[in-house]
Amino acid sequence: MFGSKSYRIPSLLTALNGTILAGIDQRIPGSEDSPNEIKIAIRRSLDGGETWEPIQVAASYPGTGPDAPSVIDSALLQDPATGTLFLIFDHFPGGYGYPQAQQGTGFAPDGHKLLFDADNHRFMLGPNGEVFDSSGALASYKVLPNGDVYNGETYSGNIYFKAGTLPESLHVLGTSYLQIIESQDDGLTWSEPRDLNFQVKADWMKFMGTGPGNGIVINEGPYIGRLVFPVYFTNSCGMQSSAVIYSDDHGVTWHRGESPNDGRNWGGKTLDSMTMDVWPAQLTEAAVVQLRNGVLQLYMRNTSDRKRVAVATSFDGGTTWENDVAFADALLEPYCQLTAITYPDPGDGKERVLFANPSNADSRVNGTVRLSEDGGKTWSYSRTIAPGSYWYSSLTVLPDKRIGLLYEGEGGNILFTAFNLEWIKS
Repeated sequence: MFGSKSYRIPSLLTALNGTILAGIDQRIPGSEDSPNEIKIAIRRSLDGGETWEPIQVAASYPGTGPDAPSVIDSALLQDPATGTLFLIFDHFPGGYGYPQAQQGTGFAPDGHKLLFDADNHRFMLGPNGEVFDSSGALASYKVLPNGDVYNGETYSGNIYFKAGTLPESLHVLGTSYLQIIESQDDGLTWSEPRDLNFQVKADWMKFMGTGPGNGIVINEGPYIGRLVFPVYFTNSCGMQSSAVIYSDDHGVTWHRGESPNDGRNWGGKTLDSMTMDVWPAQLTEAAVVQLRNGVLQLYMRNTSDRKRVAVATSFDGGTTWENDVAFADALLEPYCQLTAITYPDPGDGKERVLFANPSNADSRVNGTVRLSEDGGKTWSYSRTIAPGSYWYSSLTVLPDKRIGLLYEGEGGNILFTAFNLEWIKS
């Protein structure tokens, strides 16, 4: 459908003007993760999800087939101060994905993207596509925004193509690249991708990627106006940790907060050197919500044998997290992405959090939405959305205050449904 054999990984956002944006992986040859030919696509609804405009590609790179460069795992938010829509995603060069990602950021300390030739000589990419060799001298290469390389007037390949693809000249480091695009016109058009690795990824990390799903904007407390996206990363041993990235200047620059794993008892070890024998639980894809006074909660997929969602709390806007990672008894999880949002206070003072995932300790089935009215302390209400297959999902509050849910259902179909609080509580 729409030129792709598969779609995965939904993200959902209600814009300030009421437009609903649905993000998705357009996985052209098939459903596999990267390496694969994957684009980030968007559909918009102007009537509360009743109808949807045609699909549009928001981010992509040249190349076709299973070894093509890819963009994967979208997450959306809007800055209320500027109206700018932000969409972050993971970018991989051809032949690379999460399992193959090499250690490093792919950038020099000054923020220039690193390039390598077939003999592993190092070059740096300038802001206007110019290329410098290791001595700082201007080389004969020019790189276009889509990665195409020209040596003088001669096309010389693409920095993001899989090694061995002819013609071949320069390549980026084979790792993951966290990238961001933005829209100033309600999601009709999107900017060229901008790299965030040199700001938020550490040299000792292999992979860093999105939540995916939703980001938030802190709207009260000392960090009001902060843009926040959930991310997760791996160290040199492949161990996983959740965190958030945040911006205090309307998306111009970004910073990575600590992981909830940072505050745990590692016997004096640090995250970059953790191995499985001292790593009690890996924390991976996450959803972040804001409670009263700007307190953040992070709901995390994890590898704990307890088969419950991990939860962490931050009192400083996601910069650090409380030492104890809790496990929510009511929130079963079969090692799958999850989604959570807060619901605006209608005036009764209750602190409502909505949560959805496959509510099963062993399999990705029984898609369930839950409602807490006390900031996630208890989950008094739940309703089944899909008793059968249910994988990734994303929640949003619609313009009419119903709740919208975009999810992966039976047969790999991407489905949208809407409901109100009364339906969950009935």
